[in-house]
Amino acid sequence: GGTLKGRRVKTCRDNSTRPLLSRLRKSLFDVIGERIKGLSFLDLYAGSGAVGIEALSRGARRAVFVEKDPLAARVIEENIASCKLFSQVKIWRKNVLAFLPILLEGEKFDFIFIAPPYYKKMQNKTLDIIEEVEINKATIIVQYSPHENINFTRRNMGIVKQKEYGDTILTFLEGI
Repeated sequence: GGTLKGRRVKTCRDNSTRPLLSRLRKSLFDVIGERIKGLSFLDLYAGSGAVGIEALSRGARRAVFVEKDPLAARVIEENIASCKLFSQVKIWRKNVLAFLPILLEGEKFDFIFIAPPYYKKMQNKTLDIIEEVEINKATIIVQYSPHENINFTRRNMGIVKQKEYGDTILTFLEGI
């Protein structure tokens, strides 16, 4: 959707990432709606970068991608180049769990998207890190399988919406 609608986004060929299907991306941004315009988007475990690119396409001011896999990070760079979005992005080739506390100490984000590889159990650890910093009124979106046990009981954020699509759940949390 958005200004880049119809443009194909490259994905990683080795199945090291789990790209969010286009219909799920559409649903995610239908929930976010016009609120994305002019705001910042953090794409954690970014894979191909498709979700952050969609955020930019729908009006986000900037997107930051964090992806440790070198192949996936290269795919993000190629996708950003083909969409001519370099002035609006920063790509970090870092381990999310190690780098996130440093990143969040220096920057605030309006939207944070968390989509680690299935069954790696990194959602809870990522939410633990986010819980330790001042997130203000950020919207956090967590992608996971119904078979994964995610702890959404948090002192400074609460669930505002949850959508299930087959074997994928998107849970939206906001700072309280």
